Amino acid sequence: MYQLYWQLTKFRKHPDAWIIALSFLTPALFLVVKSVATTSLLLASLISCYIMLRNPRSYLINRGIFFWTIVASLLVPFIAELIAQFGRGSFVGPSLDGPSRAILGASLFIYLSKNDCVRPLYALSLGAAVGIMSLFLYLQVFPENYWNGGRAATHFVDPITLPCYTVALLGLVLFIGFPRISSKFSIAIKIILSVVTVYIAIESMSRSAWVAGLALAELYLLYTCRFSLKKLVLYHFLLVLSSFILFISSEVVSLRTLEALSGLMSFFKNGGGQETSAGQRLVMFFIDVELIRQNFMFGIADGVMPTYESLRLIVPSLNEEIYEIKTLAGSHSEFMGQLVRKGFFLGSMALWGFFLYPLYLGCFKLRLWTNSNDNLSVGILGLVFPVLISAFTIQVFNLKMTMSFYVFCLSICLAYIFQKDTDRVAKVEGV
Repeated sequence: MYQLYWQLTKFRKHPDAWIIALSFLTPALFLVVKSVATTSLLLASLISCYIMLRNPRSYLINRGIFFWTIVASLLVPFIAELIAQFGRGSFVGPSLDGPSRAILGASLFIYLSKNDCVRPLYALSLGAAVGIMSLFLYLQVFPENYWNGGRAATHFVDPITLPCYTVALLGLVLFIGFPRISSKFSIAIKIILSVVTVYIAIESMSRSAWVAGLALAELYLLYTCRFSLKKLVLYHFLLVLSSFILFISSEVVSLRTLEALSGLMSFFKNGGGQETSAGQRLVMFFIDVELIRQNFMFGIADGVMPTYESLRLIVPSLNEEIYEIKTLAGSHSEFMGQLVRKGFFLGSMALWGFFLYPLYLGCFKLRLWTNSNDNLSVGILGLVFPVLISAFTIQVFNLKMTMSFYVFCLSICLAYIFQKDTDRVAKVEGV
């Protein structure tokens, strides 16, 4: 009890230490311990609000347009869902639960915008490295949690979500890196973690994660080799060669890839392929297009669907199995899912807050592609980009834990970018 009291008395003087600890623990345990991300986000928000309430003017007054635009980008998914439900005239509490995590993330961003962001960012990267290795060890120790067909999973994370966010953890490691270690040691760690991530992605058999991993590798090469054409060509050759070797040496990769290609070709040739995952996703894409057209302004609530017969007239390739999958699981794309549930305009606003505005900040606001001195700001790309790529073919925020994790990490990255831009403007004005 005395130790607990001593820690609580220290909290008022060193709240940043708690934020740093949560920044490490969240990615480190996110995929192996249930509810870690949600608990961490809640605790970080409570700490932030406690500190801000002691001096609210310092955190909220005279902050500028850029500051409030970032706050709006964090809050807009929740606001869009609220307006959509109001427009439909029916309120569904569970549908607001996930987007409401954005409120907690916004409070964390506001607090960090005035405090240390460097150590929490490094803590995220270190925690992500530990998270990848802890997940690898978990899969070795608890293989009984694999799904039917031998697909890697944990006791609470499915084989589709698992590799998607493992790739996101790798993105944090690649783009943020580690403090105070040699470049050779850092490269070695990144290579080992990349190999482990590839192993987990193959074990999960998730093609969405494979595509996200390749896209992340491409983005990382474009960024790290942006000043050397020779390195860019060489590393791209190695990436293509390693991908080809994986294809011919791994039965899982070759069979799953050929199955997807077969389903796509069958669908576009004669409207077939409904027995394959790729063909089913294409049919559900056209169903989503029709649902958006019919509910253009405010979308349609989860679980609400037109009759099978009426949809069959509009989407002839629809069958009863796909209709049942669509009814039970919803959209198989975060992009289409947001537009279906919120309507075109509100759904687009949510996607702007989730992906488009953070990517704009990472790619253009700080001119990262021409600034060789900036490093930590680009960490936001490592988080957002792989999740964005996965969002084309799966729902990346269908679990509340994934929303909590994404908002937690995004808030820290946005706070650092805000501070970096504020420092840049101050230097320009000073000159």
